[in-house]
Amino acid sequence: MRRVEEGFAASVEEAAGVSRKVRARRVLLATGADEVEPDLPDLPDAVRRGLVRYCPICDGYEARDKRIAVIGHGDRGFGEAVFVARTYSRDVTLLTLGQGMHLDAGERERVEKHGIKVVHEPVTDLDIEDARITRLRTASGDEHRFEVLYSALGLKLRSELALELGAEHDGTGALIVDEHNRTTVPGLYAAGGVVRGLDQVVVAMGHGAMAATDIHNRCELPTEEEVDGPDSSA
Repeated sequence: MRRVEEGFAASVEEAAGVSRKVRARRVLLATGADEVEPDLPDLPDAVRRGLVRYCPICDGYEARDKRIAVIGHGDRGFGEAVFVARTYSRDVTLLTLGQGMHLDAGERERVEKHGIKVVHEPVTDLDIEDARITRLRTASGDEHRFEVLYSALGLKLRSELALELGAEHDGTGALIVDEHNRTTVPGLYAAGGVVRGLDQVVVAMGHGAMAATDIHNRCELPTEEEVDGPDSSA
């Protein structure tokens, strides 16, 4: 996607490698984000069965008092393990999948306080029986048993189109928008997972409603960069 005199021009790739050109005076970017998937065997089946989950804030209550594993590393993985342990279960293990983690004195104290176990080895095998995870094996042959796994590996935001146009963003690539969901590129709007803030479906729906209404109200007006264009702070 690129800027042109009358707005934007985009190349859209369709089936069989055929591409077509699209031009628009304004664009709403809703490309979302991809989950960073854990490197586990038979992952798609485990996700379909609800055995591997992604948001303990959304459904952690369903896993309360169960044996829970949090898959992650770094601040995000550590923080989610602590959240799950202090809120839903006293049996929580943090699986770093071979990434390893250096815990400072304060983090070690929190791990001990909440009884969190940390496993640094990669997982090589996952057994599922009767709609539950029965066993995880690590590279050394150790076995671990859990009822629910939460992945805390984060998201890969699909904001490249906006970044290439120079849109303002935070350190993760999430786009910064105003109250009408306008980015800092005139005529370019963004909604959903590519926007900085809470990543939830209902929030994305609100973004879309705000952006679409503002675009509709401007349909007969010049663009922000045309002569007598609307005040971008309106």
